[in-house]
Amino acid sequence: DVALNAAEARRKFEMRDYAVALLDVRLPDESGYGLLEELRATRPDTAVVMISGVDDPELGRAALEHGAYAYHVKPVGATQLYLLVVNNLRRRSVEMEHRANLARLEGMVAERAEQMRRAAELQAGMLPRSPFQEDGFELAAHFTAAREISGDFYDWYRWSDGRVTLSLGDVMGKGLPASLMMATARAALRGVAGVNPLEDGVKQAAGVMMAALEANQAYVTVFHCTFDPRTGDLEYVDAGHGHARLLRGVTSQDLLPERSAPIGIFPDTKYVTGKMTLNPGDSLVVFSDGLLDLRPDLATKDVQLPYDARRAGTAQQMVDVLAHGARDRDLVDDVTVVALKRTNLRSRPSP
Repeated sequence: DVALNAAEARRKFEMRDYAVALLDVRLPDESGYGLLEELRATRPDTAVVMISGVDDPELGRAALEHGAYAYHVKPVGATQLYLLVVNNLRRRSVEMEHRANLARLEGMVAERAEQMRRAAELQAGMLPRSPFQEDGFELAAHFTAAREISGDFYDWYRWSDGRVTLSLGDVMGKGLPASLMMATARAALRGVAGVNPLEDGVKQAAGVMMAALEANQAYVTVFHCTFDPRTGDLEYVDAGHGHARLLRGVTSQDLLPERSAPIGIFPDTKYVTGKMTLNPGDSLVVFSDGLLDLRPDLATKDVQLPYDARRAGTAQQMVDVLAHGARDRDLVDDVTVVALKRTNLRSRPSP
């Protein structure tokens, strides 16, 4: 098809699509550059080749900058015209394939982003709401994932007899595999609620996790404990976690000495239960190693927690102080902090 001016060319483009268009730089009714820009915007799949009677590098550069596939100087012989059309059709095919692949890739990325968003919402929904306050104790947590989804988890729930179970775990790795292992570990620990002694329950939970951990060549560190707010008695199993401090009021702190190996390292690990007592005003603080990126001083276990955290009036204030800044920076690892604070039991009237 031949169009003798820009207006006629527009009418032809409205009626059909063209694979290749040869466009003169100088048209009778307007500049070819204006029509070139319009075609690039409305007909991106058309390979436009600019033709000119002027051998001027600046004109050629302007044509390419405006989106032309090529710039050729007249006269154009039959063989040259043939090669011109064939080569630019090939280039057009490659560019169309590239755009299609890019669109598919963007669609895949958008779909994965949506899946990750839903997974993050699901994972967040598994975590208990913070703070949790009952007669005799307060529980609070801070959680910030380094990626959309995390391998860290915390959990707590109260038994019918008044005791409280608290867990914090950190799965080796990040992203989707770690998050799946996190859900497995949380479910396994919940499944052994009420098993006594505590170390037997952790061993049973470890058996449930072991196959998945071996398949993913992973392990998980866990701090798992039960607390009786009536007496202050705390029983715990530290399976390779190590980041737990018992604050004695504002002035001092104790380390929890009993330690066992992480779950998934050795199949025959013997887990050991430690026992401590929280007095009114004492607090148990447990955190994942991601907190050490924010507070490297805490890697030294004898270093006391910051004074602002120790003097915090509530468990929520305590974890907020410790995790301050976690949501304002790019994290290398997930940051999880949990605090259990023993408070005075409210007096009850005599029967």
